Amino acid sequence: MTEHNMHSLHKGERYIQKRRHTPIELTEQIPNYIYTDMPQQHADFYRELPYLPLAVLDEQGRPWASLLVTKSNSDSSVGIQVSLKNALNIVSPVNNFDPFIRALKQIDFASGNEDVYFAGVGIDFSNRRRNKIAGKIQSAEFDSASKLSLSLASNEHLGNCPKYITIRALEPYHRNAESSMDRFESCQSPLPLSCKNHINQASTVFLATKHMPNNKSEESERAKMGFNHRGGAPGFVRVYEEVDTASADGSVTTFLVLPDFSGNRFYQSLGNIQCNELVGLAFPNFSNGDMLYITGKAENLFDEDAQALMPRTSLVTRIRVTGAVFVKQSLNLQMVSDEQYSPYNPPVRYLRQELEEMGHSSEASTGLESEMTARLVSAKKLTESITTFTFQLSAAIETRFPGGFGIFDFSEVLDTGYNHMNEFNPQMVNEDYIRTWTLSSAPNFDYYTKQFVPVDQIDITVKRKPGGLVSNFLHDSGTSSIESDRDMEVKLKGTGVGFSCFYLETPESIPTIPPKMLWISGGVGITPFMSMWDGIVKMNEALLSGEHTQLSTDILLMFSGRGDDINVLRHFLSHTPSLPKAISISILIYQSPRTGDAQSETLFDSLQREFPQALLSIEKRRMQESDFKNINDLLEREIFLCGPDALMKHAQKCLTLLCGDNLKLHQESYLF
Repeated sequence: MTEHNMHSLHKGERYIQKRRHTPIELTEQIPNYIYTDMPQQHADFYRELPYLPLAVLDEQGRPWASLLVTKSNSDSSVGIQVSLKNALNIVSPVNNFDPFIRALKQIDFASGNEDVYFAGVGIDFSNRRRNKIAGKIQSAEFDSASKLSLSLASNEHLGNCPKYITIRALEPYHRNAESSMDRFESCQSPLPLSCKNHINQASTVFLATKHMPNNKSEESERAKMGFNHRGGAPGFVRVYEEVDTASADGSVTTFLVLPDFSGNRFYQSLGNIQCNELVGLAFPNFSNGDMLYITGKAENLFDEDAQALMPRTSLVTRIRVTGAVFVKQSLNLQMVSDEQYSPYNPPVRYLRQELEEMGHSSEASTGLESEMTARLVSAKKLTESITTFTFQLSAAIETRFPGGFGIFDFSEVLDTGYNHMNEFNPQMVNEDYIRTWTLSSAPNFDYYTKQFVPVDQIDITVKRKPGGLVSNFLHDSGTSSIESDRDMEVKLKGTGVGFSCFYLETPESIPTIPPKMLWISGGVGITPFMSMWDGIVKMNEALLSGEHTQLSTDILLMFSGRGDDINVLRHFLSHTPSLPKAISISILIYQSPRTGDAQSETLFDSLQREFPQALLSIEKRRMQESDFKNINDLLEREIFLCGPDALMKHAQKCLTLLCGDNLKLHQESYLF
């Protein structure tokens, strides 16, 4: 059974969350997203990872971050094995210049006198998926061929959002590492120009933190590390230097500045920094394999202090570099594609002194690059609170699989301008007007290319959220703009796929789907299933026309609704009469009507008349554990779950109890 961690927020996290106006409802829910036991999805993910960023502490307690390569073209022993619940065994080629390796070699694992902590972030640069992991190092062994065998015992697992991750294709590639600069012990002189250029090219940085208070006697039982990805447009990390004019040798201190971008508002890394200033960073250059490793002392700067250092920001982290190592050809990977920067990336923010040196006002902005636009062309009301909005795009886009998401930027129609402070609505200070919604429409499938074709029109199905800025704007102003023939045009910043029943058995194969599936959904969480269902139907029609073997699947859809939410299920009705025998779908509705609610009874009767009798059944109650237990072939089904938090937690708990280690669960998350 996958268990939630007994994670309580420490004072650093709570301080940042309060200062940044994180809603108390989210703050209270954060521990529920952190698991002690590794979820099966994470275990499957780690087994296939060709690289794993990790961090460890050296004997001075300083974090050092690195990126271990876990695939090899010539050595089959290289890789990641996941055994038991939380045990990872990693074999990776390494070099002795890497300060992560040097820190490991300082540790006497044989004595067993101390806990040795690690943290990492599993990340797949091909699809922007990432999962955080932390725990203890059980052992570290090195062989004569410069190969590391690392045994980890994890106790914290958290899925993370895909924002700010650069997409790139990477393959194993043996390199011969060469030390270019070694300031492992201390760094009191300017970084070479090569290091500064290396930082300026980086769109990916790894940040290691720790929650080990400077006062060792304080909260010692909470000692642990944190690790995360930081991304942005190249140059998002700024560098500057200060000369100590009071010192005899004129020593130079180097500072790095990381602006805070809108994320999940957990503030784990920044919360750790608020309690403990020691951090480590790793800057990879995926083009040439060079790596810059940094350790230093960090501080969070808020509001006026942040603005004084970097205009148009309200939170930055400044790091004083205390150690630096630059290794040429350190990374045993090569990039075999162009890089696709995240559509979430904001413009690069420059330091105030940089703007002044360039002759610009200290409040100057870099401007936004031109992006694809999406024009609202129709709105179809499905329920009292759920509407499908159709957008015409300025150009066709590729959608790899149905079930993906679109990233929409409403800043041009909603943004009232930059505000440094807003005492009446402080949460608007960080509002980026960007929303991520599932694309509820599916592209057509091309039999000849064996791919879903690009589309220039997309649907999103959005529920009106009480107090929701953008959802209410869409339902009110969006609908009225169509009725009055006034164009509403927003930016489409990108698309991606993180939750889909389609997959490729090999890169060259035709997409396929599991032979048996269980779809569990509630409310507007039905949207990815609308897209996947349409994709199955469209792909099957294309395969039939090409006389190719059709898809075959048996789908059980369990839907929990409120009010008239169940009207959305009519989406599945239009295709059912013409379905081939190889595709079947059964729908179970769970809804507890209020006493005397004649409208619900009428709606139930209407749906049952419209749907074939064998297709639909309605239970006038909430979904229960027995409903899952009564599925005879549950262990044979691939399970997809998307809905409100309460439903997702309940379903996951029931399924974990029933399926144990055989649970094949895919879960959509709205934490991005």
